[in-house]
Amino acid sequence: MRKIILLPTLILIFQHAFSQNINPDILSKTWHAYWIDVPGCKPHDYGVYHFRKKISLAEKPSQFIIHVSADNRYKLFVNGEMASFGPAKGDLYHWNFETVDIAPYLTAGENLIAAIVWNFGEERAEWQISYQTAFILQGNSSTEYVANTDTSWKCIQNNAYSPLQPELTYTYYAAGPGEKVDMNLWPSGWEESNVNDNTWNRWFCTMSRVAPLWS
Repeated sequence: MRKIILLPTLILIFQHAFSQNINPDILSKTWHAYWIDVPGCKPHDYGVYHFRKKISLAEKPSQFIIHVSADNRYKLFVNGEMASFGPAKGDLYHWNFETVDIAPYLTAGENLIAAIVWNFGEERAEWQISYQTAFILQGNSSTEYVANTDTSWKCIQNNAYSPLQPELTYTYYAAGPGEKVDMNLWPSGWEESNVNDNTWNRWFCTMSRVAPLWS
């Protein structure tokens, strides 16, 4: 299996000062979560990918804080509702993540956490720094570790997407591509808990954990 080594100086920093408390370990110690991607995907090429995991809760929580990021871009859904998107612009030495309390989207019983991740490849915008396709989600404390990205997540590539670049001659173009979506190939219900995901790949984590620079 392909093993991915991240730059040793790669760090994660939070974008905003949130009202909820961030566990100090998140900012100073190695995360328990892993960066994950889809087996067999080309890590530096254009591609759109879906990740999902079901978690079971005894009761609806009053607070459930997670930290989430991706390379290049992501949208996060909880029980079909979009809860976050990002990450904020950064670079390989100052990578950003979003801190989100997803408790309002959760219920007692089974819940689905799902994400769509884009890697725009060579067509990416000039400002978009990238190492390779990857997604990560880390619970703020042991209570939320059940959501961490690890071998329990499932994933697929969405082949409905293809990039649309403008045809330019002798022109500098710094924006990202447009997108063409073939709905005949769309994995309907990917963000919903009732979809059958038995054919989705299960990723076995061989990727390096991420430690902040100051740990």
